[in-house]
Amino acid sequence: LLDSGLENVNKNIGDLRSYVGERFGKIEEAQNNVKDLGSAVNELKTVLRGNQTRGRYGEMQLKMLLENTFGNTKGIYAEQYAIKGESVRPDAVIFLPEPEKLLCIDSKFPFAEYQELFKEDVTEERKNSLKTAFRAAVKSHITTIKNKYIIEGETSPYAVMFLPNDGIFYYIHVELYDLSEYARSVGVILSSPGTLQPILATISSFWREYRRNENLQEISKQIKDLKTAFKVFADSWGPFSNSFDQAYERKVKVQ
Repeated sequence: LLDSGLENVNKNIGDLRSYVGERFGKIEEAQNNVKDLGSAVNELKTVLRGNQTRGRYGEMQLKMLLENTFGNTKGIYAEQYAIKGESVRPDAVIFLPEPEKLLCIDSKFPFAEYQELFKEDVTEERKNSLKTAFRAAVKSHITTIKNKYIIEGETSPYAVMFLPNDGIFYYIHVELYDLSEYARSVGVILSSPGTLQPILATISSFWREYRRNENLQEISKQIKDLKTAFKVFADSWGPFSNSFDQAYERKVKVQ
């Protein structure tokens, strides 16, 4: 009995050691995940700190949305596509049938003033000043897109301004609704990751339907051409058949 009891105790101690070791392993894994998350957050802060890196971040988000929606489809969109000679290159264009032509999309990331607006220690006076500066920056971006990327005869009468942050998009529509109205008045569509994707999905669906209709038209044309060819064949076959029948009858009579 004593040996049996000791054996059970040793087994339980072994199981406990195994369990504790497994738990410590999970804790270490969680700590590493926290470290990785901290590194990712620090990297994102570094990206958002500079104007150029913010711009590249916005372009990358736009690129991912385009690729996820359209895949490797050729001829629907292009990045850094030159219009107006070589002088104008929006971040992306979507090719549309006439008369819409090209829909230009450009990424803008007015983050500096927006970020400071939500700091805990910002005074009300400073907040008003930041809000004014943020409004001016966004309005300037809207005007730039309208002037550069809406070109009569070359592009659609609309262009898309991509804000790579849903919070900024929401803030503009709730706190600075006049900017939304201004954008609409000049043909600029404000969008964000959460709103651009449905827009792109709608365009993708439109393209599929458009090409399907094009194929139906081509099939209809081919059928029409085939009917014409059959009519020509039938018109030619009639006299040939009669001549053949007559020749055969003459041959039978001679025999």
